[in-house]
Amino acid sequence: MKKILFVTNYKPGVGGISGQVEILQQKLQEEGLVADIFSTKRPFLQRLLSPLILLLQGKKYDVFHVHCCSGWGFLPAVVGGSVGRRLKKRVILTYHGGGASDFFARHNRLVRKYLNKTDTNIVLSGFLGQVFDKYQIPYTIIPNIIELDESHFRQRNPIQPHFICIRTLDPLYNHFCIIKAFQLVKQQVPNSTLTLVGGGTIRAELEQFVKEQNVQDVTFTGRVGNSQIYDYLNRSDIMLSTPLVDNMPVSLLEAFNAGLLVISTNVGGVPFMITHGRNGLLVDSDNFQQLASQMLYAINHQQESQDMIHQAFLDIKSYTWQYVRYQLLPLYLIRQS
Repeated sequence: MKKILFVTNYKPGVGGISGQVEILQQKLQEEGLVADIFSTKRPFLQRLLSPLILLLQGKKYDVFHVHCCSGWGFLPAVVGGSVGRRLKKRVILTYHGGGASDFFARHNRLVRKYLNKTDTNIVLSGFLGQVFDKYQIPYTIIPNIIELDESHFRQRNPIQPHFICIRTLDPLYNHFCIIKAFQLVKQQVPNSTLTLVGGGTIRAELEQFVKEQNVQDVTFTGRVGNSQIYDYLNRSDIMLSTPLVDNMPVSLLEAFNAGLLVISTNVGGVPFMITHGRNGLLVDSDNFQQLASQMLYAINHQQESQDMIHQAFLDIKSYTWQYVRYQLLPLYLIRQS
């Protein structure tokens, strides 16, 4: 029986990379495999000792599957890659996040050192594939996984002007763009509402902006657990996402699954998920006027919006374990039944 160890900056119940690792762990265990998680997200002194800890704990595993991203998120690649090679384990690395281009440019030698010595690198979309191509680093594309549950889908007829964004309140996700666009929409559609789900460093700044601009019907929920996400999606009709940089946000897949229309900025890996007018709507980065226009379009063109929602729901099947397992299990050198 193969034993898989995930090495990542893991924090339970927070979504993102940790959420994907939790799903993978569950699916592998359902396949009858041993799958455990080694977190490099530790107090400072323990983090310094994490290579030694992993060296001792990792001996019983066959495969190290590293999940990393840019910045300090690259630490699992350093720790997992180094220890994995020393223990002569099979090392699989999945690179997440939309900031790879800048990170690779700044840390070219570091990236090449660790990504060229894995057995396989995985990227989530063609967007990151382009970055890896530029640096001649081999890779295969395997998308994020969503647990498809048709019970979450709700037909919205008509689609109401109830907008939601589920992203960390961080400058990278440009919530100011959403609020400015919502302010314009509110002038034409007075019953519009906006819910901003998530905690983050700029919440107070965003709340102050809403107050100064006297924008009504904006709700800040703070951070919510993964188990509550679909509750908030169920109360909304249109998902907004305006990152300046992104890769393959699972929150958009969750919106597809729940039956929301998605409107997102045309950045990073998002165009590999959404084709404008087919399964969602795309706008230019940091263009709140264009975003407002598409929000109004979605409300005023009900049939077109319904068609996009239906197509998006069909598309998410390719992100389920049923499809991904046939790509991933061979990388672990596991025969498929």
